[in-house]
Amino acid sequence: MVRDIRLIGRRTTVLAAIGAFLAYAVVVLWPHIVATLVRGSTVTAWTNISTAPIQGRAPVKLPPPGSVVGADGAMMEIVNDRLDTGPVHLAEAALARAETLVASARNYLEAMQELDRDRRTLMKQHAVNYRAELDTEIVLREARVAMLSTKATAAESLVRRTRTVADSGYRSRDQQDATQIRSSAVEAELEEERHALVRLKRRRAAADEGLFLTADGASLDWAYSDRRDAKTEVKRARQQLEEATAEAALAQQALVAARDLFSLQRKAPVLAPPGAIVRSILVGGGATVGVGDPVAKWIDCHDLFVDAPVADAALLLIPVGSLANVILEGESRWRRARVAELRGAAETVGASDLAAVAKGRHAGDGQVLLRLGDPDKFDFCPVGQAAYVHFPTAGVLDVLWARLGLR
Repeated sequence: MVRDIRLIGRRTTVLAAIGAFLAYAVVVLWPHIVATLVRGSTVTAWTNISTAPIQGRAPVKLPPPGSVVGADGAMMEIVNDRLDTGPVHLAEAALARAETLVASARNYLEAMQELDRDRRTLMKQHAVNYRAELDTEIVLREARVAMLSTKATAAESLVRRTRTVADSGYRSRDQQDATQIRSSAVEAELEEERHALVRLKRRRAAADEGLFLTADGASLDWAYSDRRDAKTEVKRARQQLEEATAEAALAQQALVAARDLFSLQRKAPVLAPPGAIVRSILVGGGATVGVGDPVAKWIDCHDLFVDAPVADAALLLIPVGSLANVILEGESRWRRARVAELRGAAETVGASDLAAVAKGRHAGDGQVLLRLGDPDKFDFCPVGQAAYVHFPTAGVLDVLWARLGLR
C-alpha cells in the first residue's frame, strides 16, 4: 500500500512539473504564437514628403489623394506671379547696348579698311607713275651716256692728233693742254652720268620690289607717310570690334542665365517618382507657400515593405538580410521577402514614417521591416493589406530555446 502511495506521488510530481513547464512555455511563447498565427503584419511603404521648390502659389485645383503621379513626375506646379522681371530687362538692355557697340565697331573698321583700300589704290597709281618717270629718266640718261661716250671718243681722238701736231712743232703745247683738259672734262662728265644711270636703275629695281626712294635714298612721302598710321588705325579698329563682340557674347550669356533663373523661379513642379501615389495634400488650393514648405505626401508602390510585429526574444533569431516568406490576405501563394531593418520595442517606426503599420503589434513587440519582392506584379497598390510572415530562423522551438538560454 505504501508502495502504491509513493508511486502515485511520484507520478503526480512529474505531471505537475510537466504541467508547470507547459504553462511556462505557453506564457513565454504566447506573443510569438499570436504573431505567427494571426495575420497582424501589413504591407507598407515609406511616406515621403515633397516640398515647394520655389516661393509662390499652389494651384487652385489640387491632385486628389490616391491619384497616380504621371510619367513627368509632376504632382502640381507652383507659380510665382509676383516675381520681379527687372533683372531680365537689365540683361536685355545690356545686350542691346553691347550689340550697338558691335555695330559701331564694325562700321568703324569697315570705314578704316575702305580708307586703307583707297590709300593703297592711290599708292599703286603713284607707283605706276613713279616707275614710268624712272623709265623715262633712264632712257634720257642712257642717251646722254651714249652721247658723252661719242663726245669722249672724239675728244680723245682730238687729243691724239693735237699731240702729234705739237710734237711736229706746228702748234704750241698750250693748244695740246687745252685739248687734254676738255677731254678729261668729257670723261668726268661721262663717268658721272654712268654712276647716275646705275643709281637710277637701282632705284627702278627697288621700285619693282615695292621700295620707293628719292635720289638721295630717302623714302617717298606718298608711299610711306600714311601707311603706318593706316595700319595702326585698322588694327585698333579690329581690336575694338573683337572686344565689343566678346562683350556682346558675355551679355548674351548673362541674358540667357537671367531668363533661365526667371523661368526656374517663375514656375516649378513639385516632383515625385512616376507612378507614385499621392497620399495627402498639405496645402490648400491657391495657398501661398515658401521655399521648402511641405506640400504633399506620397508613397512609391514599387518599393514595398512588410511591417511585422515580432516578440523581442525572436529579434535575435532574425538577422538582417535573411529571407522570409510572406502571404497576403486574400492570396494563396507565398511571396519572398528580405529583412531590411530590425527595431526593438522601444523604437518602432510609426505612422509618421510608414504609410501603414501592423495592427497586430502589442506592448513589448519589436519590429521587422522586410522588403517585399516582385512589387511590379501587383494589380493594385497593396499598402495597408494584412499579411502573415514566416521566419524560417525563428520557429516556436527556436524562440523557446532562446528564452531558456539554450542557444
